[in-house]
Amino acid sequence: MNGRLIYVAHPFGSTNISCDDVINSNQIAIDKIMKKLVLKDRNNVYLSPLHNFSMLYFEKNYAKGLQICLDMLEKCSVLILCGDWQQSKGCIGEWAYANARNIKIYSLEEWEEYLDKQGDISR
Repeated sequence: MNGRLIYVAHPFGSTNISCDDVINSNQIAIDKIMKKLVLKDRNNVYLSPLHNFSMLYFEKNYAKGLQICLDMLEKCSVLILCGDWQQSKGCIGEWAYANARNIKIYSLEEWEEYLDKQGDISR
């Protein structure tokens, strides 16, 4: 599994009243996840739609922002699902898209186990 583009999905917003707090918490979580993955694995390139496209989240047309994310996912060979992804309409959309296109899907925990088996491939 060398040289792959890896799409790292994590919930971003929320339908709760305290949406700003949830967004901040989720941004901090994905920052930590991305830092860990990028430093732990020199063989793959990790892409985070939240880092690339979060500024589109509050656009009137949510579907357009999701489609932009799916366009990036199309270029990847692996999807990693993080956090409480089952409660996120964006992550569920990404999961469905990857599933329909036979893109390999891992939970963060499964991917970390895979990396641990690779030995030291850190940067």
